[in-house]
Amino acid sequence: MARSILVTGFEAFGGRSVNPSMLVAQALARQDIAGLTVLAAVIPVIRSASGERVIELVSRHQPGAVLCFGQGSPEQTGIRIERLAANIRDYPIPDNAGHQATGEPVIAGAPAAHFATLPVLALRDRVRAAGVPCRVSNSAGAFLCNEVFFATLHALASTQPRIPAGFVHLPLLPEQVAALDDPGPSMALETMLQGARAAIEATAAFLRTLDDPAAAAPPRGSVTGQ
Repeated sequence: MARSILVTGFEAFGGRSVNPSMLVAQALARQDIAGLTVLAAVIPVIRSASGERVIELVSRHQPGAVLCFGQGSPEQTGIRIERLAANIRDYPIPDNAGHQATGEPVIAGAPAAHFATLPVLALRDRVRAAGVPCRVSNSAGAFLCNEVFFATLHALASTQPRIPAGFVHLPLLPEQVAALDDPGPSMALETMLQGARAAIEATAAFLRTLDDPAAAAPPRGSVTGQ
């Protein structure tokens, strides 16, 4: 088993000064979790460039798995493990280069969607076991989180099918919510890190099943295996 995992987070966007996924990636950088060394990167919130950056990092480092993190909506109450990525750009706000996509495909001619190739239920269960609220989500939206997830899965399917990938949406931080006129749910950074470490532990366990021919690993990319 490759002894590394690529973890990515996004830079701040939408007028905010911070992004929880950026802080999670930076905090986990170079840590050893369940035998996997974390290779961390903060990627731009810019059409095409974000996905291209993740794909370039995979090509350079050849990690055992990829786990991308992103900031969820203000209504999000816990960590969300995304089940699928759609081939659509429909940005609710402009990206950090000022582009606001409306109904564009992420990759022209590609499939309508790709399923996560990490076992989302196993990740959810491990995060919950760590005491962190978590659920599986069937929609990663249509902004850069979904775009990066789709572009990564599509590239891996054709070039690196043995590298599984997943996406995790994080709630807002308390300091982000405190700035809102109508404050909603939030999660402390340490709680997010606890959940992120648990998701990486579940990923490491899944990779061990791939290394063991006798292990009954779930079908990757299938509905029943998720």
